[in-house]
Formats: sequence, C-alpha cells, structure tokens
Amino acid sequence: RRRRHRHHHHHLLLHHTPPSRFLPFSFGAVQAASADFQRVERRFVYMTPKSYLELLKLYGNLLAEKRTAQEANINRLSSGLTKLRETAKSVAQLQTDLAIMVEAAEKKKEVSEGIAEVVAREKAIVEVETAKAQEEAAKVAIVQEEVGTKQADTAADLAKAEPAVKAAMAALDTLNEKDIGMCKTMGTPPPGVGEVFSSTMVLLAGISKGVPVQKNGKVKDVSWGAAKKCLMGDIKGYIADLISVKDVVDSSSFPEVNRAQIQQYLDMETFDVDIITGKNSAAGGLCGFVINIIVYYDIVTTVEPKRIALREANEQLEAANNKLASVNAFVAELEEKLATLNAEFDKANKDKTDAVNAVESGMRKLDLAKRLVNALASNGEMWDIAVAQMTADKELLVGDVLLASAFISYVGPFTKEFREVLMATKFTPFLMKEFQAAVGEG
Repeated sequence: RRRRHRHHHHHLLLHHTPPSRFLPFSFGAVQAASADFQRVERRFVYMTPKSYLELLKLYGNLLAEKRTAQEANINRLSSGLTKLRETAKSVAQLQTDLAIMVEAAEKKKEVSEGIAEVVAREKAIVEVETAKAQEEAAKVAIVQEEVGTKQADTAADLAKAEPAVKAAMAALDTLNEKDIGMCKTMGTPPPGVGEVFSSTMVLLAGISKGVPVQKNGKVKDVSWGAAKKCLMGDIKGYIADLISVKDVVDSSSFPEVNRAQIQQYLDMETFDVDIITGKNSAAGGLCGFVINIIVYYDIVTTVEPKRIALREANEQLEAANNKLASVNAFVAELEEKLATLNAEFDKANKDKTDAVNAVESGMRKLDLAKRLVNALASNGEMWDIAVAQMTADKELLVGDVLLASAFISYVGPFTKEFREVLMATKFTPFLMKEFQAAVGEG
C-alpha cells in the first residue's frame, strides 16, 4: 500500500502544479498535527494512504461538479444578456416597421373612406331612380287597368252590335232580283211598302250614285216613281249598294244626315217587318235590313269614341311601358355599378381592417419588447457584473475546492483549535504562495 501511495504521489508531483504540490504537503501537515494532537489531547487521529486517496477522489469530483454548476450559471446569464441585446435591437426594427405599417394603414383607410363616399353617393342615386321607377310602374298599372276596362267595355258594346248586323245581313239574304223586279210593275204600292223603298233611298244617299241628292245631302225625291226609276233600274246594283252599307258604317263614312232623315220612317207604325211582309215579301226583307242596319249604326257610333279612347289608352300604355323599361334598365345599370363598388369597398375595408390589426399587433409586440427591455435593463447590468464575477471566481475554484476537500477529508476529527491552526496557518498560506508563484510564472 505504501508503494502504491508513493507511486501515485510521484505521479501528481510530475505536474508541478499547486494542487500536485498541495496534496502531499497537506498529508504531511496533518500527520504532524496528529502527533501534536495525541500529545496535547491524548487522542488519536489516524492518517493512512486511503485518506490521501479519498481526498484525491473528493477533490476530482467536487471540482468537476462546481465547474459544471458555475459554467451553467455563466451560460444562463450570458444567454439572457444575448437575448436582452437582441430584444433591444429588435425594438428599433419594430419601431421602423411599425412606422411603415401605420403609413400603409392610413393610405388604406383613405382608400376605403373614398370608396365609401362614392358608394353612399351612388346608393342615393339608385334610391332616387328606384323611386322614379316605382312611380312609373304605378302609372303603368293605372293605365293598364284603364285599358282593360275600356277594352272590356268596347268589346261588350260591339258584342251587342253583332246580332243586329247578322239580322240585317240575313234580311238581305231573303231578297232576290225577281221579287224586287215584280214591285216595279205596281202602279201604286200597298200602304207602307212605298215608304220602305223610300227609306232605302235615304239610306243610300251619298253612297249609291243612282240616288240623286240635294246640296245638304238629302234625297231630292222620295216618291214611288223616283224609287222605281233610281232603285229598280239596276236591281243587282241596288242590292250590292245595300250590302256595302255595313262597310261604310264600319269605316265611319256613313252620312249623319241619312241617319237623321231615316228616323221618320222608323217611327211609322206600319214600318214593321211582319206587317210589311204580309203585304210584300221583298219589301219585308228591305224593312228588316233598314231597321237592323240602323241599330248596328247606332251601336257602332256609340262605340266609336270608346274605340278611339281605347286606341289612345293603348298608345299611352305603350309609351308608359317604354318609359318604365328605360327607367328599369337605368336602375339595373346603376345597381350593377353599385354592386361593383360595394365589392371594391368590401375588399378595401378588409385591407384596411387587416392593416389596422397588423398595426395593433405590431404595437403590442413593440410594447412587450420595450417593457421587457426596460424591466430587464437593471438586471442586464447586474448580469454583466455577475458574469464578470463568476468568470473571476472560476479562477479561484481550484484553490477553494482544494481547501474544502482537505477540510472534509483530514480536519474533521480535530478540535476547533487544531482545525484553525491547520486551515489558517498551514493550508491557506501554502496555497496562496503556490498560486501566486504559478501566476507569476504563467
């Protein structure tokens, strides 16, 4: 064991460092103190090579442990200082970025507000034009209703005229040239028959060239002789002229004077289809035609103003519909324009909101960074001092650990007085001298 201890001791001495010189010195000093302790206190303190090896092991472990802890502390504070400096730098960058973001947000806000103004203006125009369109639509509805009423009214009146014109034409269908020709042979016709022929002359005045008229449009001569001469000279032409009366009435060309002049015949008691037919069948047919064609004329004449009013109403409706279509097209165009503007506004508003949010987020980051920098500014100074102190302390670690290890391994069993003598007058002066010499050398 003594041999092994000597070998180990020799190995440490090869290094010529303060620890390698302190270890054997301390062992020797403790052995000398043990002898004194035995003499003074009558107690034994045993020092063996094992005690020496335990000191060596303790020193190695304790030094490694303390070094690791100290480096960890230095690294932790250095890392904190690095972060603090980076944060301080980032504050400046954040301020620059934020100024740009604020400017961009202001521009986007201006754009958004500009579009909002245009949208408000266009919306007001659309509202005005839509109101106009609604007014026009209301007008069209009124005219449409009027047209419907007038159309129904006119149609109802014309429906009343239909049976009369059918009866008049049916009465003409009963006529034939032979029967009318036979009337020509009468010297004096039966009572009422001559008047029927006279009434047809009045009916055809201004329509048939065969009937002579005065300047005022009245028939010159309505006598039986005149009737035979004017009407029965060309029976085929006479019947054709009677058939044409309906077209004349329909084209609003029937002379009003004829209607006024014919009333005297219609008022006669004998002017009746059955009475006249009993006397002469041809005259009965003519009587039926005259009565019904005048009924037809009266209805058509009443309806005519209604027809004109209906035509005007339809023209008015067409004009109103055209105006409404034009207004609606304009409103649709405005609404389309407004929809485009609204879409632009929504986008601009989103851009503005995003920009404002970005500014707010940037301000929060900047505020946090500033608070961190301000809060840790004093810590930073303390950390700087602490790192410098720890770095300096690191140089003293070897000596401190050597003293502590020697105390734990050797000095424990002694009394307080002996401990103080060993630590203060032996170990500490030796190490101070050794380290000063080493620094001087190095």
